[in-house]
Amino acid sequence: MALTSASAFAIEPAELLLIQKGPTALKPQLELSQTFTDNVTYRENDEQTDFITTISPGLSFQVGSKTFNFVDLTYFFDRVQHWDEDELSANQHRLSIGARFEKSRFLLEGLDEIKNLSSPLGGGISAAGEKIDRITFFDVYKLTYDLTEKTAVYLEALHARNDFDSDIELYDSYTLSPTLGFEYNAFSRTSLFGEAYYGLTENEKNFDSMADYPTAHFVGAFVGARGSFTEKLVGMVKAGAEYRWYQGEDNSSTAPVVGMSLTERFTDRSALQLSYTRAQRESAQFVGSTYVNDTLALDFTQHVTADGRLRAVLSGAYSLADYEFVNVTQTVGNTTTVVQTERTDHLVTAGLTFTYDVKLWFRAFAGYNFEYLESSLASIADYQVNRVTLGMQLGY
Repeated sequence: MALTSASAFAIEPAELLLIQKGPTALKPQLELSQTFTDNVTYRENDEQTDFITTISPGLSFQVGSKTFNFVDLTYFFDRVQHWDEDELSANQHRLSIGARFEKSRFLLEGLDEIKNLSSPLGGGISAAGEKIDRITFFDVYKLTYDLTEKTAVYLEALHARNDFDSDIELYDSYTLSPTLGFEYNAFSRTSLFGEAYYGLTENEKNFDSMADYPTAHFVGAFVGARGSFTEKLVGMVKAGAEYRWYQGEDNSSTAPVVGMSLTERFTDRSALQLSYTRAQRESAQFVGSTYVNDTLALDFTQHVTADGRLRAVLSGAYSLADYEFVNVTQTVGNTTTVVQTERTDHLVTAGLTFTYDVKLWFRAFAGYNFEYLESSLASIADYQVNRVTLGMQLGY
């Protein structure tokens, strides 16, 4: 009788990971990973190896259904512990809010992300391998109104901000960009669209000794198509042009801009995703340095087992950052001058990850990642990094 009573009150792990009542759901989360890296500080010489343990408890709160109207708030706390380079250990916070509301002819979709991060930075930002504290904000909302069964207009607003620690000689950036667009369902499963946008990027210095960074303004337009192009090929392609100028400055630039994301599903168990973007960006290190960034990425997903519980993802990406010029400050004796020089960065990443669904709420994964940077600017450290990661995830 005692054993029967005990089993009757036993709580399954799945019950603790999904607490649901009516349209609301509370979903505790836990992520745990162990990573080995052979170049933790992104150096060209004297690379430092390290083991990194990351423990990330989290909580997700959802109201409504993701197939209709909903709000989903998710928070994670990260404890990042370095075994050898303990000075790089840190606490991090990640918060995201996703929402969707549809009523009559209106559809509102939105995403907010706030991250408080602390780690060395690669990817062309050379800071001698120091740990850089930063807060990032990313918000995008899109309001669509259906004029008819085949035509719609939409307004999209994007806000992005990078706020670096005040002890780092990097420029904080703030970008705001509204977009006005229209869409026409020209075919049963494919629609054509066009959009025009305006934006500005403000960069704020963290030291008085840093040069003032003029405000960048930009306008552009796209035309494109989205939907199902064949029975197995779905996605979006768009192309256009952008004009960018600096407030109070004579220099400006015009460049083609492209966005593409396509997925080809070969079978029920395999798919290939191709994405390409071409856009103009602002340097966080050098004043008034606009560059054109081309990024090409491929991801191939294969369900290894028939039940789909074991998956493999092979990924690769190449990014080219072509600067029109870079304003580099040089000091000789008591004389400080600004010299314009050329700069081109090549960034290559590749990886292979296996994920196994032990349960619907329990996943294990193992992966390898490679990263390589080469820059023509002498002050930017070239580097090569290899990482191996083992981990698990609990939660729905």
